[in-house]
Amino acid sequence: MSDIINSEKNIRLEVNSDADLPTICKISRALSVPDRIRILRSLLLSSKNVSEIAAELNIPVSSVARHIDVLADAQLIFVDFQPGFKGHTKYCSQIVMSYTVDMGAPRMAESPEREYSVEIPVGMFSECNIKAPCGMTGKSGALGPFDNPGIFFEPTRTDAECIWFDTGFISYNFPTSPLKHHRCTEISFSFEACSETVYYNNNWPSDITVSVNGVEVTTFTSPGDFGGRRGKFTPEYWPITSTQFGLLKKITVNGQGVFVDNAMVSSKVTFDDLKLYEGSAVVLSIGVREDAKHRGGINLFGKHFGDFPQAIVMSVK
Repeated sequence: MSDIINSEKNIRLEVNSDADLPTICKISRALSVPDRIRILRSLLLSSKNVSEIAAELNIPVSSVARHIDVLADAQLIFVDFQPGFKGHTKYCSQIVMSYTVDMGAPRMAESPEREYSVEIPVGMFSECNIKAPCGMTGKSGALGPFDNPGIFFEPTRTDAECIWFDTGFISYNFPTSPLKHHRCTEISFSFEACSETVYYNNNWPSDITVSVNGVEVTTFTSPGDFGGRRGKFTPEYWPITSTQFGLLKKITVNGQGVFVDNAMVSSKVTFDDLKLYEGSAVVLSIGVREDAKHRGGINLFGKHFGDFPQAIVMSVK
């Protein structure tokens, strides 16, 4: 199958942006018919041709073809043609995992201040307390047996490029040097993550909690454990039937509050609450709570796995 045209799996549009209005209207029109929603749901786990969709949903082939054209025009699905017994067959694949319209929530303003960043590999965690199912794999192969939390304390963990577990947390210690030598007003962490289940399930929500220096900053919901195509940096040895990529999440705390992907989510925790100047390290903890509403596990990706060439990054301004 050819490369997907639209590389954005998680579309975020703003009603305050004139440039976004045509796309909002086009996608809203595509999602306004229940049968089109059913088609998207049918394509969650695998690509299908028009006849297969029609048979599964009990919709005439001609109607499915018209719905497919509208969904493809909105770039919610990708359509490709493959040779068949009678000419070419139209195959459809879902390419958008989430669609969000920002109705005017406060956005984080761009800052002209100097920024310092440091990256830590996903395997160089300082502490963990996790429950199986769990595991680690590297650029060239698995790092010990799966579903054994004990491997998380083996020296080979530093080679990890993908880490997963069901519940618990994993922590990373970042240096405080940029905070010691400069007056800082904002800190951000970015990482690629998704939910975790057997093989993969694009509709498998998980509430992922992020804490800094012991202060719970935010909990965001990953919509699924993503697969169905190989991640851009996922090694060839890794089975295509398993998790392939995640979402790139950015958590920022400044004087205003907490921002997730640059959208403000809370003003209850601010930069000063993190007490970043008091310790010898900045401690980032990521995990899934036992009492989470959506207890769907977590995958964390390194720069040689998934869709984004980075590991766990801290930035301060």
